[in-house]
Amino acid sequence: MAAQAAERLGLAPRLHLPAPPLPAALKAPLQRLLKKPGGGGFALGLLLSALPCGLLYAALAAAAASGSALGGALGMAGFVAGTIPGLVGVALLGKLFARAGGPALRRWGAALFALNALVLGAMAARMLS
Repeated sequence: MAAQAAERLGLAPRLHLPAPPLPAALKAPLQRLLKKPGGGGFALGLLLSALPCGLLYAALAAAAASGSALGGALGMAGFVAGTIPGLVGVALLGKLFARAGGPALRRWGAALFALNALVLGAMAARMLS
């Protein structure tokens, strides 16, 4: 968080970390999606939904514990229906704020990253003491 804040304020160079190695079967399709204008982002978003997420795993555990395939399917359908509006809203608001805020929004973002770094550091120090 601190590095992200420093980068946004222009106090540190952009971190260029190497990408993790991907199997060839995944690498080529992902590269095509990243280069594709427009609809590629939607497809990539669908693929990224498989990344680890605590809420998703909790919903999967609840669906698995429902006792029936229909109950599990309905539970997961409810989870999907409940998360779509929030995710779409965050994406649209992000675009709106990026257009309206410009450079000032980057400074506010950097301040929030720095504050988050301080809070996380204090929490870690408290846990270690």
